[in-house]
Amino acid sequence: MARYDYVEKAVKVSRREFLGIMGVTGAVLWTGAYVATDLVQDRTKYIKMRAQGIYKDDEKSKIRQSHNNQAVTDVYKRFAHNPLSHLAEELFHTKYVNRTKLV
Repeated sequence: MARYDYVEKAVKVSRREFLGIMGVTGAVLWTGAYVATDLVQDRTKYIKMRAQGIYKDDEKSKIRQSHNNQAVTDVYKRFAHNPLSHLAEELFHTKYVNRTKLV
């Protein structure tokens, strides 16, 4: 059986220094998390304010339905031919994306 000698390595950081380093690291991480949470809350507040503004503008609008809007019907007549044409579908129609988790 081979014989091994245990040699203790010199400590590069004392216990007090280690605790100081870890304390500073924890404080930096905590501050970053607090700032990130604040940003998410601000974003949510601005999303809600934007939605309220859009709904308020829509209530004030005289023409609230696109099929009653003369400008939209003119575009369909001149350019896209009818509302269900392939070109109209490609250019004007959008897909719904559920964003309720953001609010």
